[in-house]
Amino acid sequence: MRVALVINTRKDESEFEVEYDPPHTIEMIRHGVEAAGYEYLFIEGNEDVLDTLRRERPDLVLNRSEGVRGESRESHVPAILEMLGIPYVGANVLTTAVCLNKGWTKKILSYHGMLTPAFHIVSSLEAVDTIKFEYPVILKPNEEGSSVGINEDNVVRNLPQLKAKLKDMLSEYVQSILIEQFIDGREFSVGILGTPKGPPEVLPIVEVDFTNMPPEVCGVLGQRAKTILDDLSHYICPAKIDAKTKARIEEITLKVCKYLEVPDFGRIDFRMDKKGRIYFLEINPLPGMDFDLEEQDISFFPYMAMQGGYSYDELVRRLIESAMYRYGLKK
Repeated sequence: MRVALVINTRKDESEFEVEYDPPHTIEMIRHGVEAAGYEYLFIEGNEDVLDTLRRERPDLVLNRSEGVRGESRESHVPAILEMLGIPYVGANVLTTAVCLNKGWTKKILSYHGMLTPAFHIVSSLEAVDTIKFEYPVILKPNEEGSSVGINEDNVVRNLPQLKAKLKDMLSEYVQSILIEQFIDGREFSVGILGTPKGPPEVLPIVEVDFTNMPPEVCGVLGQRAKTILDDLSHYICPAKIDAKTKARIEEITLKVCKYLEVPDFGRIDFRMDKKGRIYFLEINPLPGMDFDLEEQDISFFPYMAMQGGYSYDELVRRLIESAMYRYGLKK
């Protein structure tokens, strides 16, 4: 059985390639595929991906492609795979398109009664003149992941600050901007791993520990915190929370994955305020897979899996097996 890894290779350290995978991660995934007993095939997720997939016809694709461009770019490879009838690991076309759009994701979950910070989507400076805000608020590009476009100065406390930051972001990212109530509290990240039967497994919860970060970080896990200040000591896994809170977070996580149809793997971010209310922030149905201890380049998802007792090879095997079960495939 041939398993193809479709992925975007990171060629530089620019903000816009932060979601792409470095060669070290690609090599670890290859090792995991082969250790599970499958033939490995590498396919770059560029504009030639349709022709390559049509020619190679793998039995299963481990989709890690972020897409090339556009507001629904993460759905491009799943759409091609479905058109060609090729099974794949990960969320479907609609889920990957919706989940890249923070506003649409929050609208769907709000419909299902999930708690999320109050928000507005704007595409012009003039739009904020007619909206009432409860400050502080945080601004985020509406169609990006991996904290692209987010740092501590994205938290603003009055209208002049809001307009100044919004003007910069509209120019820089050329897309709508999410303006969201900033929840001052504890931040958690939760991973799910598909199982052959029943609901996904919830991996050990990560808590972001801001106490040893510079005060100017302001409790924002943005690009600066994730790169310049990145250190495993800032992340507590398993999170030090009581059993009741842990159960609540796990229950909400499974509901989010059910409503958004995230089957094999995903990572969900939450904030818990001082009253213990748990707010959904966002979801990544294509969570990072980096795990380079030497370079301290470690994504939350494999870190959670390691803390849950999995080796990297076992994690890759489980991802493949989860998709195979969904499609009724045999090794």
